Amino acid sequence: MFFYISSPCSCREVVVMQNIVNALGAGSGIDTLALVEQLVEVEKAPAQERLDGKREKFEAQISDYGLLRSALSTLQDAARLVADSETFNSKSASFTDSDALVPSTLDADTLPGDYAFEVTAIASAQSLSSTTFSDPTDAVGKGTLTFRFGEWDGGLTTFSVDASKNAQTITIDDSNNSLSGLANAINAADFGVQASVIQDGGTYQLLVTAPSGAKNQLEIVVAEDGGSPSDTDASDLSRFAFNEAGQQLSQNQAGADAEITVNGLTVNRESNIVDDLVDGFAFTLGKAAPGEIINVSIFEDKSAGETVVRDFIDAYNGFLEAIEPLIGFDAEQDNFGSLRNDPLAKSIPAEIRALIANPIPGLAADFTSLTNVGIRTELDGTLSINEAEFSEAVATNYDLVKGLFAPATASSSDLIIVNSFSDLTTPGNYDVVITADAAKGFLTGDAVAAGFPLDTTGKSYSFNITVDGTASELVTLSTGVYADADALAAEIQSQINADTTLQADGAEVDVVFDTDHFVITSRAFGSKSNVSISAADTDLATDLGLTTTAATTGGVDVAGTIDGVAGFGFGNILLPALNTDPSGLSLTVRPGATSATVDFSRGFGDELSRLVDNFLAGAGVIDTREVNINRDIEGLDEDQRTLDRRIEALQERLTAQFIAMESIVRSLQDSASFLESTLESLLNANNGN
Repeated sequence: MFFYISSPCSCREVVVMQNIVNALGAGSGIDTLALVEQLVEVEKAPAQERLDGKREKFEAQISDYGLLRSALSTLQDAARLVADSETFNSKSASFTDSDALVPSTLDADTLPGDYAFEVTAIASAQSLSSTTFSDPTDAVGKGTLTFRFGEWDGGLTTFSVDASKNAQTITIDDSNNSLSGLANAINAADFGVQASVIQDGGTYQLLVTAPSGAKNQLEIVVAEDGGSPSDTDASDLSRFAFNEAGQQLSQNQAGADAEITVNGLTVNRESNIVDDLVDGFAFTLGKAAPGEIINVSIFEDKSAGETVVRDFIDAYNGFLEAIEPLIGFDAEQDNFGSLRNDPLAKSIPAEIRALIANPIPGLAADFTSLTNVGIRTELDGTLSINEAEFSEAVATNYDLVKGLFAPATASSSDLIIVNSFSDLTTPGNYDVVITADAAKGFLTGDAVAAGFPLDTTGKSYSFNITVDGTASELVTLSTGVYADADALAAEIQSQINADTTLQADGAEVDVVFDTDHFVITSRAFGSKSNVSISAADTDLATDLGLTTTAATTGGVDVAGTIDGVAGFGFGNILLPALNTDPSGLSLTVRPGATSATVDFSRGFGDELSRLVDNFLAGAGVIDTREVNINRDIEGLDEDQRTLDRRIEALQERLTAQFIAMESIVRSLQDSASFLESTLESLLNANNGN
């Protein structure tokens, strides 16, 4: 037994310790202190060896689970790449080098095809300039300017409003009553119109540039502050008017569309940046080049998808190689791994192998498992590729290969569209039955009494309207002559959609003239969709039939079942019931839809990634196992303390026994010495006689 003297230590304790040491062996001459230590060590060694072995094993398992985590993370990275549909959707293009048409982007969802383009005209933007000012700080007058988009005729006498584009009102007050303040206010509104203060010698002009396109030209209506403003003269804010009643701005350039011929079809576009002619393919028009044909060929780049599949095979085989020393035989250490008999560690590769071997849930096509594309499992568990089968699958059934590896959705009806899915969605095939179409709320006006063309001079056509629960400010129709009911419908729609309160809530309408009356329809679907007039001028009600008592019809939410269970409809979106297999799907249902079968598969890549997530997640199976191992290590700490206490007691007992033995030996030695001395004395006495 080892004696430790803690600090501070009293002199008395030191003396006691020293006396024990001196007592051991003092009588017998035997190194009983070393003998006690050896006996204690013999008693302690087997138990200590068992504890050290367990600790070493547990610590090795913690370390090896860290290595297993790392190997799983690397495998998951490869699985995520093979689960990315964008990888399989890669496209490439070849095209004629030309300054007239320059390709800019090619999205993964672009359909392959061959296209012949000819640029016959490029788009231009309308440009307007003001009269001159001596300084950018010169006052321009107070009031409002309302900008509307549309198309001017060649003589700038008639303006046709584009009702699909919202109007924008700019307010000029004491805070921005200057030429530069006006320019800043227009730019701050961020509605596509650019304003600049241009210096020309010692004078300054406002330059207003509209977005390019024939129907993006501007009408600017001024409403000046004050008692009797003309709104069209050459003073104050009226200097910036540009409408049928007065044009104080000068047009420098008219707006025009680009004209392009693609595969013999002539189309127009407002901008020289074209991204909606061929879905996913964007290009810029640099110049008009009549007669010059620019050929563009778009094709699938299958090499990207093929590469990630091959990379995954390598990653999986690398995963097996990385975990073999952990759960099998470690050739480098010439020993079995610490996780060889660990049930969880052994189950992880087994579950991954099962996923590889089994069909992917939700797939109904010919390719439902990896073997269908030539991926084989070898006797040692590694994966290999049958090149002939794999190449044929990629060449002839690339979409099915993509659906095998990446998440995929499909609908048997073009009227029922799968928008999204969630982690809760179970792969499978689900029947969708629509029992009620979604509908928009609308207002039906009374019969129109006025005839066309309609001159609104001297009339008051103002009203308040509520759209989808949002009440507008006062809406006023512009004074002018409307050639027909369609032109007036466009004006009504434009002014309603220009209301800032409605814009803030995203409430918009479409207005049409139907036979003899106007119909104002919300652009939103569902039960919250509604339109009503809360206040209307007498002229509006009498002439146009837009009254506070006009008939209103509320919108309707879509209704239907998914997988036989009633879903939840919100507008034209149908969602499955909670806690059902299709839960998490989101479907857009277009009018006229009746039924469809919706398919959903996560694909092999996503299924594997989710499986690895279960292993690696916080409080997941590996995390739980590591907690238990650490708890076992903490238990060994207590076992060590128990063993130390038992060995300490044994050493104290043996020490006491040997001290007692030494005392007896010393007593016997003392007796022997006495007897020897006595005997010697007797012998000496006898010899003396």
